[in-house]
Amino acid sequence: MFFTHTARVPMRYIVRSIRCRAILPAALLAVMAGCADDATDTGNSYRRVSRSVSVIAIPAQLETLTESVTAVGTARALHSATLYPETAGFVTGISFLPDVPVNAGDSLLQLDDRDERLALRLAHVVLADAERVVERYTSVNREDANIAQSQIDTAIAAVDAAGIAVEQAELALSRRQMTAPFDGRAGISDIDVGDRIDTSTLVTTLDDRQTLLINFMLPEIFIGQVVNGTPVSVQLWNSGRPAFAGEVIAVDSRIGSASRAFTVRASINNTHDRFRPGMAFEMTIDASRGEFIAVPDVAVQWGADGAYVWVAVNGKAERRDIRLIKRLPNRLLIEGDVEPGALVVAEGIQAVRNGVTLNLMDPLAIGTASAMPVSNTNKQSTDEA
Repeated sequence: MFFTHTARVPMRYIVRSIRCRAILPAALLAVMAGCADDATDTGNSYRRVSRSVSVIAIPAQLETLTESVTAVGTARALHSATLYPETAGFVTGISFLPDVPVNAGDSLLQLDDRDERLALRLAHVVLADAERVVERYTSVNREDANIAQSQIDTAIAAVDAAGIAVEQAELALSRRQMTAPFDGRAGISDIDVGDRIDTSTLVTTLDDRQTLLINFMLPEIFIGQVVNGTPVSVQLWNSGRPAFAGEVIAVDSRIGSASRAFTVRASINNTHDRFRPGMAFEMTIDASRGEFIAVPDVAVQWGADGAYVWVAVNGKAERRDIRLIKRLPNRLLIEGDVEPGALVVAEGIQAVRNGVTLNLMDPLAIGTASAMPVSNTNKQSTDEA
């Protein structure tokens, strides 16, 4: 005999179960309908493209990047010489004083020249005798023609040799005297009358310091931007005196492999004789690095591939990769596929995606502070952005 047991289920549970069975198909149908709606679309990207984003776009500007770079230079005279004697001997006279102007050709130092004067007199005697021989031969031949031409030619050669000997004696005599090679001011000398000196003995220095030349170094990025005639602001190093004007007169043809810099030479007027060769000067020069696109700093975004901006093209957003050149107040100088005048999105960037429709708003109408200041020249340090 078998017995069956039927459990009694309260009616309220049966009703709830029926309701759940009725709700589940309805929910499933709703989900399927949603999926069908999504299937009719072209994806989430289509939904993003189909809506517009309100943004503020600022026109990109073409701006000249001019930077002020400062360097330290050392001055030298326009003409400067360190004077040594051409020959050895005893000093018989000194004709200059320290820091006193001398003219080109003025005698500065005299050595004992007695031997040289005698040698010059002897050379003149030999020359005169040779000339008399030629004259005698010529006069005899004029009457009898008894002297061979070869003998006359030998006498003429003797005259030429005697003339050369005179010039050599005059040169040796001139070397016993030191003269100023150009106008300038002589330096201090340790030579006294009676000293015996040779060709390695320093006599004095001579400087034409009416114009001073100052050499200084600039980074290689300014090559081609600094040329002859470029103005330079010059100030005596750590003096607090006002700066004055100078001018670039030469640029070196090479870049230092170790310093990655090149030498620039500037000149300054020193007719009032305020400065001396060897002084250190602070040289400031405004060098142009070329023209670059300027965009608001808030417009630049960063991605995995680097910096980029959003540009409005025919009412749509396009991403343009860029390279930063310089950070300036409220804006950045960049390089990239951004033309002058292109509308660069500055506000509302967070909602912008590639290809989204842009609703361009007037920045003046809403009083935005995103407007980029207009400037053609910016004097900054040489630090890169």
